[in-house]
Formats: sequence, C-alpha cells, structure tokens
Amino acid sequence: MIVFQVYIVGVFVTFANAFDYVVIGGGTAGLAVASRLSEDSSVSVAVIEAGPNVEDLPEVFIPGLFGLSLGTSLDWQYTTVPQQNLNSRNITIHAGKALGGSTAINGMIFPRAAKQQYDVWGALNNDTSWTWDELLPFFKSSELATPPNQFQTDAGVRFDPSVHGFTGRVQVGFPNFFFEQAQLWEKTVEGLGFQISPDLADGNPHTVGIAPNSINTANNTRCDAVCAYVTPFTNRTNFDIITNATVSRIIWSNDTSKDDGLVRAVQVEYILANETTARIPVGREVIVSAGTVGTPKVLELSGIGNSTILRDAGVETLVDLPTVGENLADHVHSWVNSFTSLNLTQDLLLEDPSFLTEQLALWSENRTGVLSAIPSSLSIIAPSDLFNASELDALLEQSRASLTEMANSFSNGNENLAKGIAAQFEHALSLYSQNKQLPLELNLGSSYVGPSALSQRPNRTYTSINTVLYAPLSRGSTHITSSSPVAPPALDPNYYAHPLDIAMHVAGMRLARRMLTSPPLSSTFLGEFEPGAEKTSDEQLVAWMRANVTTDQHETGTASMMPRELGGVVDTNLKVYGTQNVRVADASIIPFPVSAHMSATVYAIGEKAAHIIKSGK
Repeated sequence: MIVFQVYIVGVFVTFANAFDYVVIGGGTAGLAVASRLSEDSSVSVAVIEAGPNVEDLPEVFIPGLFGLSLGTSLDWQYTTVPQQNLNSRNITIHAGKALGGSTAINGMIFPRAAKQQYDVWGALNNDTSWTWDELLPFFKSSELATPPNQFQTDAGVRFDPSVHGFTGRVQVGFPNFFFEQAQLWEKTVEGLGFQISPDLADGNPHTVGIAPNSINTANNTRCDAVCAYVTPFTNRTNFDIITNATVSRIIWSNDTSKDDGLVRAVQVEYILANETTARIPVGREVIVSAGTVGTPKVLELSGIGNSTILRDAGVETLVDLPTVGENLADHVHSWVNSFTSLNLTQDLLLEDPSFLTEQLALWSENRTGVLSAIPSSLSIIAPSDLFNASELDALLEQSRASLTEMANSFSNGNENLAKGIAAQFEHALSLYSQNKQLPLELNLGSSYVGPSALSQRPNRTYTSINTVLYAPLSRGSTHITSSSPVAPPALDPNYYAHPLDIAMHVAGMRLARRMLTSPPLSSTFLGEFEPGAEKTSDEQLVAWMRANVTTDQHETGTASMMPRELGGVVDTNLKVYGTQNVRVADASIIPFPVSAHMSATVYAIGEKAAHIIKSGK
C-alpha cells in the first residue's frame, strides 16, 4: 500500500494506469468497501480522501480525549442554513475530515438499531436482502469482538455471542472504567420498568444497557476504520490511498451509445493541498462514500441531480435525478443536566489541569483511568414509555391526517419523492402503533453535557442525561450552490418541521427529569441546572429546546436507496440511477432513519457493498 501525494504545482496530473475501483471518501464505509475489494490481488483499488492520516494523534487514539477533534481541521464543520424551527439558528454538524472519517473523531459507541427499522429498508424496496436477517451477516463480518471480562460483567455488561462477529475487522469491546453515576442510573432506569438488555447489538434495543465500543481492548485505544481496514493490510500493493485530496468531480465518457444510454465514469478529478489538479482513470467502477453531506455534493458537481439546482450552480446536467440531496434526516440532541454530589466526574478533565495530567500519565503507564474508555450507558425509549394509549393514539391520528400534506411539503415539489416520504411515514406510524418505532435515546453523561460554555456555567460536578430524538419525521436537503468543490453546500436538515418530532422530544425531556430524581440516582441529585426547574410547562420546555438543541451528527438519506418511482437515488445494488458504473456506499443511502449511533450500521453497508460488487451485480 502507498499513502501518497503528488506535488507538481499548476499542472494536471493524470495517472498512466487506471485503477479498477476508485473510492471517493476514506471514511467508515469507504475504507470498508475498498479494503474488501482489495482482497482480490488481481484488482487495483484507490481511495481519495480529503483529510490527512491522523492515527498518531492522541486526541484520536486515546478514547477519553473524545471531543478535542471537534471544531478543528479534522472536522468538516458543516454549517446549516438558518433553521426556521430553531429560532433561525445556524447549526454546526461535525463530520470527520480525516482518513477514517467520523470513526476517527466520534464517541466510539457501537450498538445497532431495532430489527423492524432495518426491515423497513427492505419493505420500501420490495427486497428482503436489505432486512435485519440479511444484514446481520454483514454486521458480523465487520466485527472482531472481544467478550466482556469478569470485571465488565460484574459492572453490568451483557453480551450475546450469537449476534457478534469474531473474525472481522473492527475491534469491538467494552470499557474498563465505569463512573459511579452511570451505574446508579442503570439501576434507576431498571427501577422505572426498563428491561436490562441482553446485548444492545441484538436488534431489540428497547432496554437499558452498556453499549459496545469500537475499541482495541488489548491497549484501550480507539479502533477506527483505519485501524480496522487499512493498518493490517499495508503490504497490499493493489490498495492505494491518496490523502489531503478534495474530489472536484467525476468525468464521464463522451460515448453513451455503447452504454445503453447510461453515463459511464472514466476518471475522477481531485485537487491536492497545493491546488494541483489530478485525475485518476477508472477501469471498472467509482464508489462514492463521501458521507451524507459530501456524497450528494460530489454527484451534483459531476452533473447528476436536479437540473434546476445544477443550472443555477453553473453545472451541466448529465443525469436529471432531482432527488439527489433530498430526504435528509438527522437525529436531534437535547439535554437535562444537574448538579451532583459525586466528586469524580469527567468535568475534572476540563476544570483541573493537574487531574488531566494525572490521568494522561495513568493511561500512558497502564491504559487505565478516566481516559481509557468512553463508557456508554444507553436506554432506548418506546412510545409506551412516554405516553398512555389514548395520548399516543391522538398524536398518531394527527400525523395520519396530515401525512400527505407533510410528505408533499418535504418533497421539494417532486411527486415521486412525496410518494417515497409518504411510504416512510406509513411505516413509521405503523411501527409507532405497534410500540416498535423507538423515538428516543436517553444516555448518561458523567459530566456536564449541554449548550453552555465552561465560562458560562458554575464550576461544579454534573450528571447529564442526553436526550436524543432518534426517529425524526422531519426531512430536509443539502445542495451545491456553486460549481466550486470548496464552496459549502446549502445544508437544511429542517429540524422540528414535523409536529410529532417535537411531541416525542419534549416527552423525552420529562422522562430524563424523572430519571434524575428517582432512586438510587436521586441520592446524588443537587438540583437541575438546564433547562431549569422553573420551566415546568411543555411550552416553556419547547421554547428552551428551540433555543438550544443541536444535531447528534447522524444525518442520513440524501442518496436514498429506494425505487426511482419513490424518489430514490440508488437501487438495491447501490448503483446510481442513470449511471453504468457509479455506486454509493455510506449513510446517505439509508432511506429510513434508524434509532442507533450510526457506525456499526454504516460499516455493515460497506461490507454489503463490497459483497454486491464482488458478486458482479
């Protein structure tokens, strides 16, 4: 393998030989599919990644330093347009701009969503190969799992080996450190009637439990997509990676007569850090894995998308595919935080420099202490945890009555997409009525987590409950506004545009408050800080949420895998409609959002994409 750059200023650089497969984006799915394709030594694979290789940075490989990469050069820091339903605020969406993508900067949390939500993917496409049962082998093939040891089991970790993989690539395990309030919280949630999860990767997450992490348990370091799919295979001469290279467009053949009227990619053009433009010839296929924001941008810059949007941006339309960049969904993050009587919390890492120095030394010496892991205690919430039957029925009836109107409003005038969104809504409301649509995750933060900067909050220790809307019905979009590959897109997640989203989220805030003030966690509760105990009505809570909520960085759907008559962008073989040899493999293909942190699911998509390509489909 060569991780390389070319520096010839001011000229075009074109490789003499074509690569069989060119992967745009060296992130979660991109490295998975590239590495798997390179297992065949007779083919050549190139990955083009906009960011650098950062595996040697402590803020990347030390788990407890999670968050330090956000807002840096390792972060795309996408900025939304003003969000109408969030007091016209611009929201920053973090995404990894580095080899490994967001797996290099995320929280390493590695559960899976509900079986029924994956089954909706198959139902929307009338294709059982995209259901839980058929996806499970790809979840397993991505994993190199380490079962919990006795300490972890005694701390509450549960593990079902039948749903895990033991010969895959991503090292998956559990923390070796647990904060006291997290364990108190798990007992509190169990006392409120939640079942203890036998495994948060088993497809039945309406429980409480300790989530697996993407972690190398031998030395307690992050295992990102580079650790999993690149580092073990550096001796492969057919697997090349180009870093610090921004793709500007896909270049197409001028002759469509022999391609059944489909456009055929022949080169990928990119710009190096020194502004040199280079091109890679394509032998077989291009796989776009640039992420939910980046993938539609690449397609649109290459002439695939809504012809009106492309014309306004100064791009010639080659395939009029108007739903590129549409159907955007994202999880919405809120919080309830409180003061705690406990002294050992992650707050000390920010507030006490000597504590941070001590913990860094401890981690360096024997891989223990606060920095050795990101403990993740999660509860996934069902409608019955939030509303009684009559309350839920009333909410669902309102959503059914407005279904067509809301689908049309989210479709950007595209009749096919309106049908596709309406079909998603019908599945969502059906799952809600069965108590199987899981609208929220509540997870325990052993520190302050919330909207206030360090200088704007009391210097105390905190317990926080992250309250995340996981099943949004709101849909938005992202589109280019210029033919320049460095110009930011017009990104509009359209948060809180559907009334059911707000109803579910505010109910989750009330449940989080109940958790903080129920035993045994209540024994450490010293009063609510945010939103503030004085905010008692739904109206007051919603007003605070509109002023403070943010993204959970789990955006999906902008190159949706759906039939073209439902507004899809790719088919079930992940091929872009209207193209002969371009596929998409990343979270953008997800047609219906799922209630989970996304890494495990996106790795499975990458594994399945490689399988599809190898099978010659």
